[in-house]
Amino acid sequence: MRLQSKRINTPFWKSPIVCVFLLSLVYWLYLSMTTRINFVYDSVSYENLGRMIETQGWNSYFTTGPNREPLYPLLVAASMSIGHITGLAYAQVMALLGVGIMFLTQLLTYRILRILNIHRGVCILVLSYLALSPSLNNCAFSLYSEIAALPLILGIVLVSFYAWEAITKNNRQQAISYGALLGILLTAATMVKAVFECITPVYLIILFMTIFLAKKEIASSSRQKVGTPRNDTLKLLLCLAASASFYYVPITGYKYLNLHYNGNFAITDRGSWALYGNTARRMEPLTFKRFAEAVSYAPGAGVCNSLFGPKECDFWSYRQSDEMGMLKQDELSTQHLSPEKINADLIKMSAQKAIHKPFQYFLLTLVESVKMFFWESTRIGFVSYPNWLQRIYDIKFLNDALRFFMSLVTMAAVAALWYSALNPKKSPLGFLLGLMIFLYIFFFSFFFILTRYALPIAPLYLIAIGAWLNKYLNPKKTN
Repeated sequence: MRLQSKRINTPFWKSPIVCVFLLSLVYWLYLSMTTRINFVYDSVSYENLGRMIETQGWNSYFTTGPNREPLYPLLVAASMSIGHITGLAYAQVMALLGVGIMFLTQLLTYRILRILNIHRGVCILVLSYLALSPSLNNCAFSLYSEIAALPLILGIVLVSFYAWEAITKNNRQQAISYGALLGILLTAATMVKAVFECITPVYLIILFMTIFLAKKEIASSSRQKVGTPRNDTLKLLLCLAASASFYYVPITGYKYLNLHYNGNFAITDRGSWALYGNTARRMEPLTFKRFAEAVSYAPGAGVCNSLFGPKECDFWSYRQSDEMGMLKQDELSTQHLSPEKINADLIKMSAQKAIHKPFQYFLLTLVESVKMFFWESTRIGFVSYPNWLQRIYDIKFLNDALRFFMSLVTMAAVAALWYSALNPKKSPLGFLLGLMIFLYIFFFSFFFILTRYALPIAPLYLIAIGAWLNKYLNPKKTN
């Protein structure tokens, strides 16, 4: 009774965690009213696609395609429609939507931290940094699709954990329900970032194989009869079938729409030529100096430029790989090949080039993957901040120090997470976090990695940092 009375009489706003949520919300709302989107590069494309959907409908979107992944342009189109109804500029509606997504991201992050039994003080630190992070706030208030992926990736990891628990506890109904929800979330993630079309099958196979092996080991080591092997396998297969069905049916349907309207059985048009361009560049003659340039480019173009000069470092920029990829695509187009044939040939030629010098390809792909750890920056661009904040962000030393420090901490925390993930039984949720981070980095490393591409998994990085701090601080209390 005393415990119940104490809970009733304690105001919710006195909770430090609640204060973090409320202060974060206030800060994001302030930024939504004082920041301005800079329409440059890909943001112009997102705006045009959103306006196309809003004014001409999906028929134009498909006939002019394949275009970019559809979910974020749909959000832009919805914001334009809301703007017409309310009288607000659609950019303001998008900023408010960014606030909502960031708040949802923060809630999901906290939920995962609590399941991992992270100390409250560490939770406050992680949630506070998530609210103040320059790169994540840039993600929220620029017109780029990464913001839409933040809660989806967290949701995938969390629902995978719930599905794991449901299968382990022999709850067939929950296993099927969570399996279906997992498929839906993976579909949404693919409609934001097409790389999830590669991630999904590998993720599902590893997830369900690990659950199967863990459950088999538990059953063999336990003296009590948990359930017959046939029933256990059936629950797992039903969950897998639900995930696969709710993923591949809509994804395949969308690709058939593109095939019908524009001749491309694909989600987007950028995959094959981008793969070829990056592969072709990595297969160019590699000297020690050129390799040193590639390594110095990983933390950012500024590091490479200061050491070797802009002319040499431009070889490792996206401009070089895009030019190589587009030139080859144009060359194949002059042969009057079908879009499907062009994509297949580009992928085939990429594989042939990689196999020709496998060690060099692996080495430079590994260097490319390191870029994913340099996710923090005050100078990503695409957003104009209020003057006081812009002056802070323009301090070069602050940007360099923050970027360098957070990259080191992230590397250490993720390495610790991957090490602990070698024993999935000990922490299934930790294993899932490590798996998602690994697969996301792995499949992106075949292409050119911009700083903003790392932002969808930045909350996972922060959770890994929280778990790492929790382990080494070794607090006596967990709440």
